[in-house]
Amino acid sequence: MTGLEWLAFFVLLVVGLAAGAAVTVSNGAVTAAITRLERTYRRQKALELEQLQAQLVDRRRAEVQALLAQPEGWRQVLDQVLADVLPGEGARVDSVGVLDMSATPAPRFTVAGPGGRSYLFTTAPEVLRSLGQIWRKERVVPLDAALSPALRMEVQAVWENLSAGRLGEEVGNPLPRQAEWFLVVRGA
Repeated sequence: MTGLEWLAFFVLLVVGLAAGAAVTVSNGAVTAAITRLERTYRRQKALELEQLQAQLVDRRRAEVQALLAQPEGWRQVLDQVLADVLPGEGARVDSVGVLDMSATPAPRFTVAGPGGRSYLFTTAPEVLRSLGQIWRKERVVPLDAALSPALRMEVQAVWENLSAGRLGEEVGNPLPRQAEWFLVVRGA
């Protein structure tokens, strides 16, 4: 190769490397743009899901309030909660109804179920467990949005409905609207 051919080869090599580097930089910019678009899409979908869940909770809140206005309507609300939390187990409130209700040491109420079962609803299972009111083998299920977006609201509404007539002054300060509730399955 002559000097001129070497120079042409070198120039083509430098131009080729520069083009490759430009393509690499361009690919990085495209990848960053795609990543930003994916994040924006996920945020938008999360907001849409939150809005749909809020609408569902609002609709269910109206249904629950209508049921609680009826005599023994709380049973229907709890039957739905139990069906959502314990599908296929035939869980429901038995005719005996409320077995126990107290605001101390933690808000709780227990309802009778079929076949010797009972269902304890509480906001503080760890407190009740430390006092020996919940056994280690008893299943504790958090009533959260993973099961149904309206579960907390439904149990809170039943608590307010039942405690107003049964506990009176013992209730003290109302619970926060988004208090965590747990279900403890007892018996058979």
